[in-house]
Amino acid sequence: MNPIQAWQSVLGQLQAEMPKASFETWVRDTQAVGFDGQALTVGVRNAYARDWLESRLTGKVSGLLSEIMNQSVAVRFVVVKTETEGGAETEERESEPDENLVIEPVQWLDYDRIVQPHRQVVVKGYLRRLAMETGPKAIWLYIGFHQAAWMTHALGNSIPIRSREVMRFSGLSFGAFWRLRKEPHTQRHLSGLVERLDPPEARHYRRGRDGRPHRAPVRYRVFMTPRLTRMDAAAIHARLHSFLERGATLAEGLRELLAGEEVLGLLLPPDEIIPIETPCNTVMDIARHILGDSLTSEAELLAQELQRKIVNHLGDIHLTHYFITQIIPQYNLTPAQAWLVAVARDMAYLNWRTGERRENVTFKGGYREMAALVGSNRPKTVQAWFHPEWESEQRGGDLSRFLQELDLPDRSYADLRTDTMPRTFRVLLDEPLDADGSHMPGANGSHTLGADGSHSQPQMEAIAGANGSHMAGANGSDLNTYQHLKNTYQEITSTPQHAETEAAKAVPDFWELRTLLEQNEVHPKVQRELLESEASVEALVSWVLYAASPKSGRLSDPLGYALSRLREHPLREARGIFGQLACLPPVELLGLIDSTPTGVYRLLPSNPHPLAPAWKQAMGSPNRLLVAVRQILFGQGDPN
Repeated sequence: MNPIQAWQSVLGQLQAEMPKASFETWVRDTQAVGFDGQALTVGVRNAYARDWLESRLTGKVSGLLSEIMNQSVAVRFVVVKTETEGGAETEERESEPDENLVIEPVQWLDYDRIVQPHRQVVVKGYLRRLAMETGPKAIWLYIGFHQAAWMTHALGNSIPIRSREVMRFSGLSFGAFWRLRKEPHTQRHLSGLVERLDPPEARHYRRGRDGRPHRAPVRYRVFMTPRLTRMDAAAIHARLHSFLERGATLAEGLRELLAGEEVLGLLLPPDEIIPIETPCNTVMDIARHILGDSLTSEAELLAQELQRKIVNHLGDIHLTHYFITQIIPQYNLTPAQAWLVAVARDMAYLNWRTGERRENVTFKGGYREMAALVGSNRPKTVQAWFHPEWESEQRGGDLSRFLQELDLPDRSYADLRTDTMPRTFRVLLDEPLDADGSHMPGANGSHTLGADGSHSQPQMEAIAGANGSHMAGANGSDLNTYQHLKNTYQEITSTPQHAETEAAKAVPDFWELRTLLEQNEVHPKVQRELLESEASVEALVSWVLYAASPKSGRLSDPLGYALSRLREHPLREARGIFGQLACLPPVELLGLIDSTPTGVYRLLPSNPHPLAPAWKQAMGSPNRLLVAVRQILFGQGDPN
């Protein structure tokens, strides 16, 4: 019997002995990929499946293979490239595991230790200069690690932190976060800001209390004081070197630089730049580069003082948690757009104690200056951000919600210098719920209306566009509710209508993970695991729908399959249409479910929902498993 036939026999034996949900989740898609005469190599779809099979079935499978092939056979489980549900990429390439991270905050300045951000991320305003060199993507990644370092410091540096906490405060999407952590260009820019201590190819495992192998935390070092730009470091190095050439000591040179009141004057490039063989990230590095082992403690302290003076001369940038975690994804802001908003707010003035505001900001260099602030040399791209009608040039969100251009009062002529013409904007200093900022959230999260309780036209823009095409759902999705066609279909009798009405009343306004888990009597241990990991409820819904679709082979236990996938990765959704369907409000998803026959001889009215054709193609018709899906998601069986 050849190895492939032997493995098929093993699969048949395991299917008869194992719980169906476990077999379909972990074993069904495996395949024999090689046999060297002593060991059978079995391909699995990802590292999670490999670890699960190695820890639970190695002995069992080896015994079965030895009986079938009449010889002693070992088994090895390896990850191989396979076709996944929605495309040709492997799960291993598409996403990375949500590993534990150990972050070591270093390079503290003494005064920094007492600054504890509360409900906002506080970073140095010097990042405005640094972003012009590194670009906004590296800056946002650094902000995520910077905030995670504060959290690590508060919990104790030895306690690992989940990588999703870094991603949460990075303002980046899931894919961008993992891609940028590996991109060599970004890693070069992050030098002196965030450094990975373990080699990228290294993978360390440790055995957990459950006896299973778990991936060991990945160690990072985060520099709490940002490094200098390469040009600023070269300018400081040249000035200190000039002092030494005149016979002064390094300490005397540092004192003279500290005595100067204008920091930007220190950073202007001198007439002669002396190349530095090794990159110097801070004034302390420059001092050590110049004096080596002969650096005195006095010079070290003076270098720290100069470093503090440089990175503090632009103050601090305050970014609310709400802006990073809610506003950036809700308004589809790119990293460059989000950073421009942050910089513009920083350039404006808001005294948080007195409430005094100065909301107008002038960019004297126009779009070219704005592009330079986000590390770009394309002012036309920035100009397109403020002109939503330029549809072919659009990327990201509409920045007019955050920056509204004002006409300069002294401009009595048409300035044809589009790129460099000075431009003044009114900056929305509070988080927008509308275009002009007058519709603000209350302390309890409710919406505060105007003085007369009505909504003005600008206020309605975030709720519904002029044509009623944009409405924010309770779960944060956009609904085209006003554009939906009314369902005028009437049943012959009133009983189905009454049942439909009663069912609709019981449908929640939005998905809640705890409610779904309790409703389906999921084991308390699994509930606790998913809630503590802050698993995505939309991901759970998407996997339930996928499990009931013909694409999955219509698994007999959609809930068990969905829970296993969610435990593999708490945030990852099923791809394609299933993720879109999971983002629909529950009442709309229920309408799609009820429009699909569950039996051959049943004919139901069509649903005018815009996703109805895609739903039918994905879920098939008829589909008996939709009765189980309805019970899982809504606690209701077949209404008919």
